[in-house]
Amino acid sequence: MKGIVKMTQHSLVDIAYTKIRENLITANYMPGMLLSENVLAKELNMSRTPIRGAISRLESEGFVSSIKNRGIFVKEISMKELLDISQVILFLQEFTVDEVEARGLCFDLEKLKMYLELQLEAEKNDDYYKYIQYHILFTQCMISSANNKVMLEFMDSLKDKFIRMAMVNWKLTPNQKHYSANQLNKIIYDAICLQKYSSIKQICKETFLKTRERIIMSSPF
Repeated sequence: MKGIVKMTQHSLVDIAYTKIRENLITANYMPGMLLSENVLAKELNMSRTPIRGAISRLESEGFVSSIKNRGIFVKEISMKELLDISQVILFLQEFTVDEVEARGLCFDLEKLKMYLELQLEAEKNDDYYKYIQYHILFTQCMISSANNKVMLEFMDSLKDKFIRMAMVNWKLTPNQKHYSANQLNKIIYDAICLQKYSSIKQICKETFLKTRERIIMSSPF
């Protein structure tokens, strides 16, 4: 009986963790917000015990911080972290292109085209969350061409943070033009089809430099 209770409690922690984390990634819980164990327990229809377990996990991942006698603080997004992630993605893209060219590897054109079309469809439906997910999948598909498992695992570990940053920025800057990765990935896809490898690297580098300048000049973080 104790084992069943323990397993049930563990599964409730998992449920709470997944739902709270999803709200953080989709920016339903914005940076700077103060959350309450009682409110979260009520929202998820469970006791405070699994909420505490979920918050402990999210705190270890850097999403939130518990403040004694105040509540759970949704951590701000560091501009430095955003720039670092963007730069790492650039390095992975450049390395992949070099590997494809040097070792005679191939990009998966069919998958790249599929993710690109899904991105474009998401823009038509004004679904920014799906758009940014497909953008990441396009980038991951591109990087997978290097056949480097560690790189893919590392990219996957960055995915949720990247999505959260994009969602927060989207909500904080409603008057700015968004969905720019659609045009970017269309240009990259066309260059890949034509095997213009130096052009792909130049496109990725120029995009990073523009992104860095935009973040530094107008970042809300």
